[in-house]
Amino acid sequence: MTPDATLLSSDRISVVVQGPIAGGLHDPHGKRLTLRGLESVRRHLPGAEIVLSTWRGSDVRGLPFDLLVESEDPGGMSCDQGNRPRTLGPCQYNTNRQIVSTREGLLAASREYAMKLRSDMELTGTGFLRYFGRYPARADAWRIFRERVVTPTYFARNPHRYPYPFNPSDWFHFGRREDLLDLWDIPLADHAMVRWFETREPPGEDPLPWPTYRYTAEQYIWLSFLRKHAPVACDHRADVAGDAVAVSELTIANNLVIAEIADLGIGFRKYPISLVEWATLYTHGEWERLYQKYCDPHFRCAPDLVGWRKGAYGTLVAPAHRVLLSPRSMKWVAGLNSRWERRFPRSFGAARSAYLAGVSFFGRLAGR
Repeated sequence: MTPDATLLSSDRISVVVQGPIAGGLHDPHGKRLTLRGLESVRRHLPGAEIVLSTWRGSDVRGLPFDLLVESEDPGGMSCDQGNRPRTLGPCQYNTNRQIVSTREGLLAASREYAMKLRSDMELTGTGFLRYFGRYPARADAWRIFRERVVTPTYFARNPHRYPYPFNPSDWFHFGRREDLLDLWDIPLADHAMVRWFETREPPGEDPLPWPTYRYTAEQYIWLSFLRKHAPVACDHRADVAGDAVAVSELTIANNLVIAEIADLGIGFRKYPISLVEWATLYTHGEWERLYQKYCDPHFRCAPDLVGWRKGAYGTLVAPAHRVLLSPRSMKWVAGLNSRWERRFPRSFGAARSAYLAGVSFFGRLAGR
């Protein structure tokens, strides 16, 4: 029987805080992100077991935890071909670091339920408990977890808006410990996968022409987990051929609950959520419609106001955002803008002001 998670006491939960220590002993409190995250767990889940899973030799002085797990850092791998925009900095594929620290932390955890929380995130509440066990219907096909795992919308790509199937978030998970361990007990990514497109042409529909990796970090984790249980056809990160999107939707609908980060009660303190990225991601309402489609045709979906906002942004603002005023990624646009601003400064200024006003408006709607 599906548990009523709202009745779960925190002493039945292990929280695995995984990753490098963010902030040092002598840094201001605001910059000690790992300390803030651990403190937030103690505040919102006072009886939880806290497992800090990080790298051997890390400075963990002054950090509150119950169990320390130290692993050898597997390192990252370069994943760009030299044509990545300079403003974005070098590209590192750090998936193996996430796999090792999460898996080892979950192995050390002792409670029935578990949370995976990055070491640069914090809890703002316990809203995630309201979603665990809330959607009981399951399809027979691709039913893997004992209970659905709760995860955020952040970087859960909707392949109808961004052609990356099998791309649910890997930033936060809550569910049964055995299910999370099944998800994270996977092989490490190898060099051939990370440098896949170094010797191959990237697919024309791929919006990112510079990465060499065959799969995003999220795809690699989800596909590796699924392929432990059955074959999955997905040749590369932008492969939407055949039934890839349908299988992606079914596996996500049948094994996860995707919800907005504010409703889950989690916060990202290191990385802001850009409006451009926000527009490509699933909404909770869209996940509910997948649940209705694949698991429970009688389920009544709530109105999806966030989905409406994303649609309006995509129609009214996104084209200008991507083309007109994105000179960092398009040199010819930078030259055009420069000439426009030099020759017609008033019209350029008006266009820029209108664009920024639109971005600000939809940013407020997004509730970022």
